[in-house]
Amino acid sequence: MSKRTTKQIFIALIFLLILFGISFLVYSSLIKPAPSCFDLIQNQKEEGTDCGGPCQPCELINIKNIEVISIKVIANQGNFYDLAAKIKNPNQNYGSGQVPYQFELYDPQDNLIVQYSGLTYILPNQTKYLLKIKAERDKPAKQVKLSFGKVEWEKLEDYQSPQLGVQGKEIIFLSEQEPGFAQVRATLINKTSFDFDKIDIDILLFDSAGHLLAINTNELRTFLAGQERDILSTWFNQINGQVNSIEVEAETNIFDSDNYLSGTREREKFQEY
Repeated sequence: MSKRTTKQIFIALIFLLILFGISFLVYSSLIKPAPSCFDLIQNQKEEGTDCGGPCQPCELINIKNIEVISIKVIANQGNFYDLAAKIKNPNQNYGSGQVPYQFELYDPQDNLIVQYSGLTYILPNQTKYLLKIKAERDKPAKQVKLSFGKVEWEKLEDYQSPQLGVQGKEIIFLSEQEPGFAQVRATLINKTSFDFDKIDIDILLFDSAGHLLAINTNELRTFLAGQERDILSTWFNQINGQVNSIEVEAETNIFDSDNYLSGTREREKFQEY
């Protein structure tokens, strides 16, 4: 190969490198899309692909659904019955003050009999009961399902659940001269430094084998910090089975700013974001 040919090849290579550099600069500045949270690339200081950093938290993208641990149907008077579902939020740092749910009952032919919708709340890593008192059906139900709508998740850092203590639980069976069949009495203690507008209370009765016999609900209004309040819940129909243990579940919606009474409404002091 002559020196002239070698020189021409060398000049051509230089020209191609310059052309490639110009093309790359044009592509990078004008054509190449800017980094985003939807480009399927871990860039712009993201912790994972399209999450963390300037994007949504990776934990929120990988949020887990609420789990249904068990569902129980309890006979009430006439065509009425009670529903009790035990549910769990497996997310350690996320809870929600807006959890839409729906109970569905099906007959032996898997036809939908009736459905009941409602709205609840759930705290991070919380296991709780979801109760429906005196639902009505016109035919036997073979299967009960519980489903959830779209949940508005909120992240809570350094979260601690509200300290609502329950003590002195007892059940009293009433005489024929008294209205009702049985009563559960207990004392609720607000161990937090916050005044709450509303406390929701679920009462569940179990036999010695752990089978759920009966349920009831109650609520307290204007529950002040450090206060003790007696609660009373009455069953007016007979309870089938021998009551061996009582569970009283007290909870409050910490996501609702209106639930914090005047002087304690800055919930950031209770749940650090």
